[in-house]
Amino acid sequence: MSESDRKTGWAEFLAEARRRRVVRFALAYAAGAFVVLQLAEIVLPAFGVGDEGLRWLVVATTLGFPPSLVLAWVYDLTRDGVRRTEDGRSGPLTHRVAIGALLLATIAATGGLGMYLARQGASPTPEIPEAGTPLTTVAYDPAEPIRSIAVLPLDDYSPDADQAYFAASMHEELVAKLSMLDELRVVSRTTVMRYTDTVLDIPTIGRELNVDVIVEGSVTRTPERTRVTLQLIHAPSDSHIETLQWDREEVADVLAFQTEIAQGVVEVLADELDPDVLSTAAADVDPEAQDAYFRGRYAYESGTPEGYRTAMEQFRRAVEEEPDFAPALAGLAGARFLIGLEEERVSEMDIEQAHEEAVRALEIDSSSTEAREVLSLIERSMPTLMPEAPTAPAPATEADRAKQVYVFQTPGGVDSVEIDIGPMDTAWLASMTTLGERIEERLRRDPRLDGPGRGGDGGPQLARAARYLDAGRVADAAWMLEEVVDQHPESGGAWLLLTRARASLGDARGVVDAAAAWHETGGPLAPSAEEVASLRDSVARSGMSAYWRWHLGRLESAEQAGRPVPLMELATAHAALGHDDEAVALLVEALERGEPGVSRVRADPAWDELRRDPRMRALAQGLERLRTRRPGPPPDRR
Repeated sequence: MSESDRKTGWAEFLAEARRRRVVRFALAYAAGAFVVLQLAEIVLPAFGVGDEGLRWLVVATTLGFPPSLVLAWVYDLTRDGVRRTEDGRSGPLTHRVAIGALLLATIAATGGLGMYLARQGASPTPEIPEAGTPLTTVAYDPAEPIRSIAVLPLDDYSPDADQAYFAASMHEELVAKLSMLDELRVVSRTTVMRYTDTVLDIPTIGRELNVDVIVEGSVTRTPERTRVTLQLIHAPSDSHIETLQWDREEVADVLAFQTEIAQGVVEVLADELDPDVLSTAAADVDPEAQDAYFRGRYAYESGTPEGYRTAMEQFRRAVEEEPDFAPALAGLAGARFLIGLEEERVSEMDIEQAHEEAVRALEIDSSSTEAREVLSLIERSMPTLMPEAPTAPAPATEADRAKQVYVFQTPGGVDSVEIDIGPMDTAWLASMTTLGERIEERLRRDPRLDGPGRGGDGGPQLARAARYLDAGRVADAAWMLEEVVDQHPESGGAWLLLTRARASLGDARGVVDAAAAWHETGGPLAPSAEEVASLRDSVARSGMSAYWRWHLGRLESAEQAGRPVPLMELATAHAALGHDDEAVALLVEALERGEPGVSRVRADPAWDELRRDPRMRALAQGLERLRTRRPGPPPDRR
């Protein structure tokens, strides 16, 4: 084709396009599309259609442009209706140019749209759900193992509504006994208490707690009959698993009855779980002593001085009826200790007597978690509260610490792991019972102690939040960490734990928002803007697994740059991503180095898939014994 022909062809094409009013149509189409999109941006949200609907409207108007041009070329709108446009004097060359121009417009529109969709991952980026937003329903599969469970507070349906203390004791014992199973992650009682009289549905609660199964139920008790009813529900699908009911004309041994109920729940959850592990109820405890103990624990839980005095009277009555009832002795020690702290000048006599009662409780039952926690907390505070007292434990010397070696057995791996726990006395304690939690909370508020919450650099609060994570109180940890980063935005450790806590809660939006706020601080460990954008896009598409890949990548980059990286963080990221061997190997190495964070594996959802691994079960059992050990050397009684 000559130059003169090319010019003549384009000139003829433009003349023909004007005659057929194609150019005017194209301008009108563009103006109309603009008006429609502007109106849609205002109108669509009113009908619940968000940004995704607007994006698809843009796609439709863009793809509709080329065929509209073809129709405008072929047809014309007249007074007599739509008519085929009469052919002009243009020759074949004009038709070929027209076809080429229309083809070029089509390629340009579809190609540009295709590049946009490719950058968006072939579809618009989905929004990150708010915390607690129910996920797409997941069908319940009985063959799938149950890895996590939450027991909601039990309702009191007794005729006189006077058995709240009994329902509370049944709930606490059920949580405590299920927590003895290393294969299950059980949400702490403190965490689930917020769902008392809740109006939230089961999938939402399951989403907030990040658990597979929710247990809800009720207690009906009269002098003649006791009935306990439990419903086991698969949280993601809101599917009923089983209804369990125990109906007794007379319950003399409530502790044994509680064990029987816990065993019944375990038998439903999985065949491979051993319900006999829960058979730790005290034998032949007087019914009156048991009832007094339950009433005392209910009063103790109120957290008030009046409640502690009532609790002490009830615990004392239980011990008078049954002198070797270790839980009641531990409760008596805890209540007496807390009352002693209420005086303007600490009552050394009350502290010493509480210490003696806690020691006796542990001598009676060395497996009692309540006795171990109460004794540990009392002994940790005594050197500060009463430094001149002869019964106050002396701080451990370097020689003492050097002898505190603990051995972990690891089936399928190395024969054993020996670690020095001498320097780790305060780091390993994380209260998991009501008796321990109330003492721990009171000690933090005591101005005579250098407790968490009064440090100027946020370190004490950070340590407290880490202990909350250790005990599975993730929501409490997240709340405290929000406070720490607000007061100390330069604390990279607090930001790291906050993103981890949000991840443990399954809060995708919270993880991204925390990372973005961390970036705004400009701290040396803060993620870059590109890293935050990458996290936001990947979490929106892939969920929390994307966070763990992002987190692991940042940890490995820091390690390559020569910065210290906690092995437990690496181990947890690998566990969450299903890298079992790497996770266990790093956990063992973290144990050898004495990293306090290893105790978190018992309550961290990232380790749920590994809980039935024999290596993890052995390590979890060792960690529980280590967590409840008696700290430091024994008191000097001379």
